[in-house]
Amino acid sequence: MSKAKPRYCEICGAPIRGPGHRIRLEGAEVLVCDRCYEKYGRKKSGFSIMPTGREPRRRAPAPRPKREPKPYRERPLYTEEIVEDFAERVYKAIQRSGKSYEELSHEIGLSVNDLRAIAHGYREPTIKEAKKLERYFKITLIERVEEEEVKEKKTIPKDYEPTLGDIANIRIRKRKK
Repeated sequence: MSKAKPRYCEICGAPIRGPGHRIRLEGAEVLVCDRCYEKYGRKKSGFSIMPTGREPRRRAPAPRPKREPKPYRERPLYTEEIVEDFAERVYKAIQRSGKSYEELSHEIGLSVNDLRAIAHGYREPTIKEAKKLERYFKITLIERVEEEEVKEKKTIPKDYEPTLGDIANIRIRKRKK
């Protein structure tokens, strides 16, 4: 009679005494000894990155009520620009108020240096700053400029045949002397 081939634990490599235990570890079924079975085999549930063969239950998302699209309305094209004589208007408004630059800067929400630079024409105010000045002094600093209609694109005539120069961007290199 031949002697039975000894079996070894697939985790620690120790010889298995007795029948051994089959456990599922990260999706693979392995034969382990009693000690490794105590460590790894008793866990009923655990996260495994390996698939288990079952599809996870997916809940159907709740149907969202569809919103009706807003009707498209064409907005007029315009841009806002600061008037040419903004410095003069701001300076006169400051003089009329009779307050110092420090007091005005706190009330308007601009720094003293910004207010002085705008009033003396060293710097043009941003649209945001101009709106603050307009609101406080009740003056007009922003004017709307209507945009011109977009002209039609130039079309290529039907009988036009492009040349190599129309298609390729050719660079001529100078020869080294």
